[in-house]
Amino acid sequence: MSAYADARAGIHIGPVHFWHPEHTLAVTDLPERATLPEARDRQLLSLGIDRVRVAGGLTETDLAERAALGVLADSGTDPADLDGLLLVQGRAPEYLMASEATRLQHRIGATRALTLGVGDLGCVSSSAAIEIGAALLRGRGGPGRILVAMGVRAAATARYRPPMTVLGDCGAAFLLTTGDDDSGGVLSASGGDTVGGAPYTSGGHTVGAAPYTSGSGGPYTPGDDTAGGAPRPGGGRAARYRLLGQELRSDGRYADLFRIRYRELPPERWAEECADENAYSFQLAIESRNRLRDLNAELLRRCATTQDELAAVVMQNLSMGAFAFWQDALGLKIADVCRDNLAGHGHLGPADVLMNLESLAPSVPAGGKVLVMNSSPVAAWCTALVERLPD
Repeated sequence: MSAYADARAGIHIGPVHFWHPEHTLAVTDLPERATLPEARDRQLLSLGIDRVRVAGGLTETDLAERAALGVLADSGTDPADLDGLLLVQGRAPEYLMASEATRLQHRIGATRALTLGVGDLGCVSSSAAIEIGAALLRGRGGPGRILVAMGVRAAATARYRPPMTVLGDCGAAFLLTTGDDDSGGVLSASGGDTVGGAPYTSGGHTVGAAPYTSGSGGPYTPGDDTAGGAPRPGGGRAARYRLLGQELRSDGRYADLFRIRYRELPPERWAEECADENAYSFQLAIESRNRLRDLNAELLRRCATTQDELAAVVMQNLSMGAFAFWQDALGLKIADVCRDNLAGHGHLGPADVLMNLESLAPSVPAGGKVLVMNSSPVAAWCTALVERLPD
């Protein structure tokens, strides 16, 4: 599947808002270290991850709601004006048969938004949401705004996903708009995101703390289903990037390479399992190299862009070893913000590429092109080309 920008305006991405839990857990303090074999423990400590944020009792919907309200406030958008709401679904819903997408719709007050859940592709689900959102906006034939939100949290008790990474928690949300209906306004003075929890600085990208209220006007309460919406200040943050093109592919041969058996086990005994580490470390690694190489070449050809013209390249955050592999395999320099965010947050699943894009934004000049690579062991691959918009 592929999407390419309309030459007149295209699809704009941003602003992006993150909400990070206050509680921080150092990788050296992970409880599962007590039961890891020595070789596995050394592997864990060599990933390049220092700490992760922990959501505690917050659900994925809670995290998505906090980020969604934040981006609506950032952009000066009334939730009732949204044309669409896409929830990037988590891996462990709170209830079977219930709708987390429409729960989020009710909580933020997006009363007229076409509401859908997008998931099942792991990290690449955020790229799939952009693909679907862009198609919906183009199908409207006029101005439109779609909110994409996600709550990311570890499904199992252990945060170490051997042999690849350590999982962190966060909420993330961003707007997709047509070029003739951008959020407009001015950026905040810091040029960074406003999020809950403790301040975190990475690669010059400052994430601060600012309280906000739920639609009822009172303090946010996890699990509160009171319909509401974000406060709408005068003006708002402008979109960050224009989508020039995107290519997305998947391969069901790896559909359950990573899995959690849950039907026969209580949640406290859930554990992420890799069905075949050799298949992951070698077979899928080679497959992913070939897929991303071909997708990059096709995307750049269609967008009449060469690798030398790229301002930067970002991808999802797994480990320092993964960055080294991809740089060598594809001949591309991965931006340093990816390493910074890996160290400070670990792997945030579908939110990784969004955080890296937002962290990178202050250093990319208007008109600069950024290549975004995203992949998942399910397996799915996506590569996108975006252009930095003027502030």
